[in-house]
Amino acid sequence: MRPADRAAARSAEQLRGGTCRRIARISRLFALAALLGALAPGAAWAQLPDLADLSAQYMPGAALEDPRPTRAQVTSYEVGVNVPLPLGEKTFLIPGAVYHVEAVSYADALPGFDQLRAFHSVDVSVLFVQLLPRDWSLSLRVAPGLAGDFEGFDGGLARISALGLVTHTLSERLVLGGGALASFSFGTLLPLPAAYVDWTPTPYFRLEAFLPGFAAAKLLFSDRVEIGLRADLAGNAYAVRDARVAGAWPCAAQPADDPATEPDERVARPDRCVDHIACSVATAGVTLGVRAFGTVWLTAHAGHSLFRRFEPMNADDDGIPGEGQSMPNVLFFRAGATWRIPRS
Repeated sequence: MRPADRAAARSAEQLRGGTCRRIARISRLFALAALLGALAPGAAWAQLPDLADLSAQYMPGAALEDPRPTRAQVTSYEVGVNVPLPLGEKTFLIPGAVYHVEAVSYADALPGFDQLRAFHSVDVSVLFVQLLPRDWSLSLRVAPGLAGDFEGFDGGLARISALGLVTHTLSERLVLGGGALASFSFGTLLPLPAAYVDWTPTPYFRLEAFLPGFAAAKLLFSDRVEIGLRADLAGNAYAVRDARVAGAWPCAAQPADDPATEPDERVARPDRCVDHIACSVATAGVTLGVRAFGTVWLTAHAGHSLFRRFEPMNADDDGIPGEGQSMPNVLFFRAGATWRIPRS
């Protein structure tokens, strides 16, 4: 290859890598919004989150762009708990924890394809809530955690996220709030503004949104049934420590080169080694909630994905050109149980 051609190729690769990195940052911002958005539903009354939440989501198999004809099916599970501790009449400290797992199964996988089957995240949070005069309130939350395939553990799995949110109760029907989110993982700091609204113009209708995490509109029936529409942005970034990836080229130099391939496999290529994977998904659909007893609600959400993508990243948090994939949008179903904190 001529020097001019090599320079052009490097420029194109850098451009693609920059695009990959921006997409991966969006994925982690979605993850941050989804994680810290758990606070938002409590903003309308004392800013206290749900006591416990358990959910499972199923998405049917869809074809990968590469390698064909491999299909991947994703099922996710999540459990979260919070323990409100009153420090005073208007001050609360709420420690909590969230565990999330993405379970992936494959069909028609080609020989040699590394089937990474599970990605986990664990976040332990501390939320501080201070009720202020004139119907204002302040919430500060920090949540360190780990995210990866959990095949190995090192400092690269660690992450931390934070939220600052100020809300104002304008009336019994309207609450507005604003603040900022931030996360630090894989050497990158990601800040993002946040906005919250909770509007209940009548006892039978509620509009709630925590942007950029979710937006929902619901019809309410006698504090027993809720039905409506909901849109979510979600995502995550997971460290990959599976030996099948870390011990193979391009992550590790091999004792011999394969003459059938162009790269020299005796030399490692850290820039093309998958250190972590960023994934993001946008969904919209119909949601149904039924109060089973006390403040325990059973929920169901069915709809269609609007956007699905995963992006392999190297240790410098740069996208690996040509490795990112957009997956076909599919139907999804999510079911869960939530123990809400009593409003009285």
